[in-house]
Amino acid sequence: MLPYGLLLDLPKASATAIGEHQPAVDIWWWDYRSGKTDWNKVKSTLTLPEQDRAASFRFDTDAIGFMAGRYLQRSVLSSYLGGIAEGLNIVTGEHGKPYLVGETALAFNLSNTNGLAVLGVSRDCSAVGVDAETRSTAIETGTSQLICSAAESATLSMLRGPERQSLLLAYWTLKESFLKATGHGLTVEPHRLNVQVDTVSREIRVEHDLSCDRVNWHHRLFRSPEGHMIAVSVQSNRAGLVFRQHSLPDSAF
Repeated sequence: MLPYGLLLDLPKASATAIGEHQPAVDIWWWDYRSGKTDWNKVKSTLTLPEQDRAASFRFDTDAIGFMAGRYLQRSVLSSYLGGIAEGLNIVTGEHGKPYLVGETALAFNLSNTNGLAVLGVSRDCSAVGVDAETRSTAIETGTSQLICSAAESATLSMLRGPERQSLLLAYWTLKESFLKATGHGLTVEPHRLNVQVDTVSREIRVEHDLSCDRVNWHHRLFRSPEGHMIAVSVQSNRAGLVFRQHSLPDSAF
């Protein structure tokens, strides 16, 4: 059985000022499918380049998803840093990992899928990666061979139906969250990673041959109320690291 946690069972996150605080990873999420949001107002909170990119999408659903993610990212980060959301200089690295220019105390990562935007934020981690997928996502057999290591494929071969599909999706989301945290993205073939789940301790490990630190990694799987699978991978040497959550209202505007 996969070691899922229910997102709503986590303690509530707050964007506390820098100072004494419990080491934490905060998961901010927004289910923006209510149909009540004024997307013109959301768009007005974004930078001009972000507005231009939103306008470039062919389909409204893609534009809305982009705006939702960028709004969540800017509004949450500004609350941690005490600045103006539009004034944050957020750029992406070579493989798409976002970071704040001139700000190294805050690690964060964004994921967006099928009506849910998720942002992981921490002052206590050197790296944060997040991936969210709809739990009903079907991964074809041919695709699974590209995703899975030999050991993972052997485990999957003993399973059938929903149990197999759930584990395969967990492998995928965990690999995505880890590669987003390291900054490699999908320049690394997923089958080079091997996910191990200890069913007794419920610990998740990601084995790899990448040129990055192998220590102090923490991996978690969560279920959202909307039926999404969320994987979070962070690197931190802080003791007592806790995971917290906070949702935006179903209508931000």
